[in-house]
Amino acid sequence: MLVSSSKIGLLLLLLLAVIGCSSLPEVALDEQSRDRWSQYQLEAGRFNHWDLHGRAAIFVNDEVHNVGLKWNRNPETFEMILEAPFGQGMFRLQSNRKLVNLTLPDGQVVYGEDAEEALIKVIGWSIPVSGLEFWIRGIPQKDGDANYDLNGDGRLKSLLQNGWRINYLDYFEPQGPAKGLPRKMYLKRNDLAIKIVIEHWQKPKTIEIDSGLFPEFN
Repeated sequence: MLVSSSKIGLLLLLLLAVIGCSSLPEVALDEQSRDRWSQYQLEAGRFNHWDLHGRAAIFVNDEVHNVGLKWNRNPETFEMILEAPFGQGMFRLQSNRKLVNLTLPDGQVVYGEDAEEALIKVIGWSIPVSGLEFWIRGIPQKDGDANYDLNGDGRLKSLLQNGWRINYLDYFEPQGPAKGLPRKMYLKRNDLAIKIVIEHWQKPKTIEIDSGLFPEFN
């Protein structure tokens, strides 16, 4: 299981301090900002291949789990690795877009129709992987109602969708290799909160998924 900490109060205070310090500067919205938002959605929507490296703090009730995050994704397959520090264990999610398998630290494999179902089976809670495939790029999930606020540069400041509130705390530079994609974000729903810090985006590697991990069901 993932590592938990008893110093929740201090961590929450530190988290709030980081959020306060990391907030993007206020810039007035105008028609140009909205045009930039439309253009950003088009560009980010076409960005559907990535190899993301970062870290996350997952707050569940009175526990916090600090994990490394690796996410290799293309339209046909994805692989997400959540790795606890100091060799405490690794959870590996893999999908062929028909079925998801979750490999546990002890090598056991659990199947589900989606990543959320597989995680709930094992640990009783789940990160919103289907939403994150969009939110991690700074755009709303398709085919779903969403309320959002924009920054003056035409990128999301906050987003409310599927019961989740996502605050965007920082973005990479538009001229850099990450092309202005999110760098820090904070997600909250009920008693579950997730802070994600992305260290870098890069071109995806080819994902080799053993076909034997996806049995055929009659």
